[in-house]
Amino acid sequence: MDVEIKTNKNINYLDDQKQSPLLYEAVDYNLLLVNYKTLNVITNYEFVSQFMQKNGQKGLVIFDVPKNVDFSELKSWPNLKGIFFEYADETLFEQGFKAIEQGELWFPRPVTDCWTRQMLEEEQHTTLRTNNLTRKEIKVLKLLYSGLEYTAIADSLFISEATVRVHLHKIYQKIEVKNKQQARLWCKSNFNKINS
Repeated sequence: MDVEIKTNKNINYLDDQKQSPLLYEAVDYNLLLVNYKTLNVITNYEFVSQFMQKNGQKGLVIFDVPKNVDFSELKSWPNLKGIFFEYADETLFEQGFKAIEQGELWFPRPVTDCWTRQMLEEEQHTTLRTNNLTRKEIKVLKLLYSGLEYTAIADSLFISEATVRVHLHKIYQKIEVKNKQQARLWCKSNFNKINS
């Protein structure tokens, strides 16, 4: 990153002394650049989000990311548009900034590979859980998700309230939740995956 700062007058330090190697602004691209070393130490999600909102940056770029870190946590940073590994050269930064300006995202292959694998594992886990539900359990779960209480679910399916409780107990175990509020949250994010 030092090369970029010396040669490109449009990368500015974002502190009064103009000496911080941790936070920069790519003026021409309206991006906030944050050094990986400061994440969760000097900066946090809320600070970055508020800072970007206050100063009008449209995207966040994290730079100097070591190639051997766990990338899974990086995706939760607000409005993340790009990541650059340690020792990225000026040309790569310029290519990335231009791509981001065109509406693209700029993430190295190992980062997207990590995120994709994580997403596929979560998807597979969710699919396994939903495939274990019986048709009757799916009906009960859909009625619970719609906001009905045990008595109304029982009346609608012509079963006893005790049977509804038994079904819900089995459902909670299968989808790995503890109560109806968690089950409703689970439905909100997984409802489209339930095969009826």
